[in-house]
Amino acid sequence: MDSNNTSMEITNNYGFLSKIVKFIKSIFKKDNVKYITEGTNDNTSNRNNNTFFKSIKFEQDPEKAMLLKIQDDFEKMGINKENAYKLTKDLTNAQKTELENLYRQQIRNYQISINNYKNKIIDIRKKLSQTNN
Repeated sequence: MDSNNTSMEITNNYGFLSKIVKFIKSIFKKDNVKYITEGTNDNTSNRNNNTFFKSIKFEQDPEKAMLLKIQDDFEKMGINKENAYKLTKDLTNAQKTELENLYRQQIRNYQISINNYKNKIIDIRKKLSQTNN
């Protein structure tokens, strides 16, 4: 009987496709339960994965991280004598030399990158001039 207490009876009319969908859902539900129970019992593979990830994890040198932070602070505050003194007064001479070398290496990398782009542009212009002639 329906909710209004009339004599009409509610029937569920499942079509062929709805029966297939219901069957497929029941199959996947069983597989999910099986997968979850199998995953909880296997802690050794989790430990092996953790040791693998730890072995390939890149750990940055704390000295270099400190120098990069100082460099970032320079860029935020602006590079001038006062800020340079504030940020480098606690550094040793070796650390100051490393900071200077860091800047020099970055400048070299930027110059190489710029030269590579210039060469690419020159090559593209040559190809364009050859195709236009």
